Amino acid sequence: MEPTVKDGQVVWVNRWAYLLSQPQVKDIVLFKLGDKFFVKRIIQVKKAEYLLSGDNRQDSLDSRQFGFVQQKDIVGKVRI
Repeated sequence: MEPTVKDGQVVWVNRWAYLLSQPQVKDIVLFKLGDKFFVKRIIQVKKAEYLLSGDNRQDSLDSRQFGFVQQKDIVGKVRI
């Protein structure tokens, strides 16, 4: 599958999207892992933890390598 967001593409991030609601499966989110930021799609929710995947799964650094991401590490919802 082709990636929805290409490397170097500019996207809008709604940092307030999850103040009154929870991230949902299929949302594309910006999150922080260590000192880097990533854009991935939520594919599974488990309490306040999220399994994230890139749309191009054959060539994606995602939850298969770094595990579940906590809600506190999600910066916001990406708008394409």
